[in-house]
Amino acid sequence: MIVEAQNDFNWFNIQFAPYTDDVTQNDEHDCFIDYDDPSWYVYAVALGKNQSIYGFFFVGEMIDLDEDGKLPNRTFVGFLNYTGDLTTIDCSNFNLIISYVDGNFIHQEHLVMTTDPLGLIAYGFSNLFTFSYTASTGNLAVYENNSLSPSTPFLPYAVDYDGSRGIIAGFLKNNQNSRIKYNATIILFSIDASTANATPIILLKYPTNGTTWQAGQTNAGADKNDPKFDMSVSINPTATQVLIGIQSMNTVFLFNYTTTTLTLVTSIDKGRGIGFGKGVAWLNDTLNSVAILANVYSTSYVWSSSKIYVYDSPLTSASKPISIFPNNEQPLYSYMSSVFLNIITTPTELVLLAAEGGLFVILSAHSGNYSSTIGPTVEAVPAFSSSLPCMPGTYKNATGIRRCLLCPTGTKNDGTNLTITTCINCAMNTFCSLGSVSDSISNDQLSNVTQALAYPKSPDITGLDDILFFTLFSISSSARCVALSPIFWTLIVAAIIIVIVSVMLVIKYCLKNPTAVNSYELCEKIFKQTDIIREGNMWVGGLATFCVIVLCVSCCVFSAKYYSSYPIETAGPSTYTCDTSIRNAQFSSSLRSLSVPDTENIQGMMGLLNDQEVNLNVSFLNTVYNCTSDAVTLTYLLGTTWIPVSPDPFCVSSSYTVSYNARLPFRSITVQLTLPNTYPIGGLRIGLSAPGKNKSSTATLQDLSFSQTFNQSGRLLGQDARITLQVTKVINTTNPLVNGDDEVLSGIWIGSFSVNYDESFMTDTDYLNAPPKTSTILTLTISETPYYILNEQSPIARLPEIIYHDFLYITMIIGMFVLIFVIVEVMILPCVGSLIRKCSRNADDKYRTDSSRQSVSDHDNAENSIYHSNGQQSKMASLGLHLLTIILGMLFIFSGHVKLTPKFFPEQHTHMKNEFGKFNKEFPFYRQTGWRPYAKNYRLTIGITEVTCGFLLLLGFSQTLANLVLLMVMTNAIITFQKLNYPIKYTGTFIFISLLLLLRLGLASRSKVKQSVKPIEAKIEDKAK
Repeated sequence: MIVEAQNDFNWFNIQFAPYTDDVTQNDEHDCFIDYDDPSWYVYAVALGKNQSIYGFFFVGEMIDLDEDGKLPNRTFVGFLNYTGDLTTIDCSNFNLIISYVDGNFIHQEHLVMTTDPLGLIAYGFSNLFTFSYTASTGNLAVYENNSLSPSTPFLPYAVDYDGSRGIIAGFLKNNQNSRIKYNATIILFSIDASTANATPIILLKYPTNGTTWQAGQTNAGADKNDPKFDMSVSINPTATQVLIGIQSMNTVFLFNYTTTTLTLVTSIDKGRGIGFGKGVAWLNDTLNSVAILANVYSTSYVWSSSKIYVYDSPLTSASKPISIFPNNEQPLYSYMSSVFLNIITTPTELVLLAAEGGLFVILSAHSGNYSSTIGPTVEAVPAFSSSLPCMPGTYKNATGIRRCLLCPTGTKNDGTNLTITTCINCAMNTFCSLGSVSDSISNDQLSNVTQALAYPKSPDITGLDDILFFTLFSISSSARCVALSPIFWTLIVAAIIIVIVSVMLVIKYCLKNPTAVNSYELCEKIFKQTDIIREGNMWVGGLATFCVIVLCVSCCVFSAKYYSSYPIETAGPSTYTCDTSIRNAQFSSSLRSLSVPDTENIQGMMGLLNDQEVNLNVSFLNTVYNCTSDAVTLTYLLGTTWIPVSPDPFCVSSSYTVSYNARLPFRSITVQLTLPNTYPIGGLRIGLSAPGKNKSSTATLQDLSFSQTFNQSGRLLGQDARITLQVTKVINTTNPLVNGDDEVLSGIWIGSFSVNYDESFMTDTDYLNAPPKTSTILTLTISETPYYILNEQSPIARLPEIIYHDFLYITMIIGMFVLIFVIVEVMILPCVGSLIRKCSRNADDKYRTDSSRQSVSDHDNAENSIYHSNGQQSKMASLGLHLLTIILGMLFIFSGHVKLTPKFFPEQHTHMKNEFGKFNKEFPFYRQTGWRPYAKNYRLTIGITEVTCGFLLLLGFSQTLANLVLLMVMTNAIITFQKLNYPIKYTGTFIFISLLLLLRLGLASRSKVKQSVKPIEAKIEDKAK
């Protein structure tokens, strides 16, 4: 039986069992019994937990009396008993027994009442008296004193009684000088029904710890009827435990009690605030399931709403609720206030008393079902819940009033089998998030579709000379790279040449056969014709020429293929060299402001991007939503108004994934998708798509199609998800390979998503604490960045530059071989000859005598031969010096030109400008002098020096001075490279050039010595004559 005293209507609203969600059937078991006196104001009604008769007690006061006057018969106590048939309720079969407290008492601010478990005797407590009222006899016993605290005023707020012992909670007044005016107090007591004299057994004051935040409360005003000081008490006689809620401390206490002791088991403190513990109740005496009412107050203590926390296990300080009412599955009954005054339980049901007099009864539901609190479509008091199956993605494995729980990560429940009370495991490698309904989605299907690829990085080496050198003069370890290496084939040819030279030397010095001699002379003549190294003077030079040809042909073939490897979009892998990624392309990427006007071509591409119509694609993953039963609403924000997107989104659903596609009215927009109900959603995929367009052969708008999947392990999509998308224009320009051709442009949008997973995705705890909602809302904000990305691709070398560098490279190869021959003839062969002459000297005098017998003519012939040989060596050294001087002069003129002006070689000039921006920071004398030149002045000085010295070398003026200056410039460069930690491939070129300068300096010094010796030799010869 459920009883509510409705003072506004002066009646008792009585609902008899059985309880059902059928409004018509409930009306047949409902009675409204008028008060016997319209001056009654009922404070409380009470029934026994194990009620043996169909009656209830009530207590109250007469209204319209002076509150401060001590008047008799102010307080009344009554018993209303039903004596009719329970099958067919007859509301006329109620008997009323009423008694009045005849003592002279003022108005009672604090008056609480309870009964024994059978509902036979009622016990009442106020701050001035206690009473007991026996229903069978109508005897009212009044003890005209506060027997629980005779010496100190005690204000009772809540009480419960198990038949032998009771627990009462209230405030005990402190002395006048105390900072804390009232202490929260809990008293274990016994009471004599015949005299209504209550005997306190244990008295506990709170807070017990003076360092807690609760200790700072004075509780001033507790003597008045203020809801913020309300307390609650609920006894579990089976477990001999008692719950006590003190909402002013925001705490609920759990005690064990006996006939003589009261022991604290645990407490739940919700932190600084008030409201937690407004009501407490045991949902099941044997399973320790409890419900706690918590009120939500504003900072000014305005009562705004209420929540009910359900705990399904023995309480501890770390206990977490298994359900919080109201929630998404169990919303608040539409005709009921969100503020609850109290909660009351039967063994399996929970009764809610709302602020405006509404009653709602949450009936227990079996496993696999939950108690739906939507209630009837009409207003009913009381209203009852109904039992519904758990929605897909959730489960409930116990009977009770709580909600269904989300399936843990890795498990699922599609809701098709209503007999299942637990979730089942998902298959391996499937997307099975928190609250999953299916495992039909593979993890591989969660990959993102992106069109935003990293723009290529320019190669480390962008100088064509360096590229040629390191490509043609390197051998890697792999068989393929060895086979493609020009130096390898040069070595093969060199090995063949060594064999040919060996054979010809054997023929010349070991064989006297005329045929062999003729063959030697023929080969010698042929090889001299091919000699470009020694200008036809040496047959060995003719053989070495073949090595030169291999390197030169390799240079030309590589250059031709390298030239055609541009742009990268049309060039395949570079199979002609070891590094297949090498391309005749360098790249730059920069951010440009949209507010700064750019070239006409760029502006045209921006126009194409701005005019591209965009489609929004949204997919909800692992959810029971579908296109037929759940109509989505898509709106966009225009000013402050949400306007529907037209036409309606196109919907496709399959494999527990529902997808929506809609054309957006404009790009920078805020759209909102609203899905009815709050079914679990495991993940989300959002993307944009749009068709491309070819405006011309040089301007292409690319197709737009990108998407990103949002999901997180242990979370599901929240009921109010917010995601932002920033789109950026990307314009790719390809500079022409041939000067004068048009540049090629392409444009595309790229997107960058941003989401706060803590805000837009929920854990199990977040889902439990989430405020109840009737729909799932996704808000997407799309905006454009105030800049665009410009990617530029340009060739490293165009055809004229390649031809010029090939010419320099071929010249260098020939000069290198000439230099090798010069070194051999000028330095190595004389040393070898001298060594041979020393070894061939005879130590014996006999051999000297024999040698002295040679004719004078033979001696003269030998001298002539030596003189001729020395003259030939001198001529070769001079030729090598001149050739080396020409090569170095041209090299430094080119190098200085690149540093001085962008004409002819703009890319190399830009590279030099960037490099000198680094070089001036490591100026050699900066640490000693504290001075360093500006990068521009530094570059111009070095460039002018190289050009000047190059011309001096070519023109023959002050060549030694120019050589020394250039050697200092190279030394400075090598030191700078070492400070900047440049790799050896950069430093090696400058070391090689420095060695050439040193060689040239040595050859020049030797040539001057020989030039000064010639006049002296001539004078000696003249005197001899």
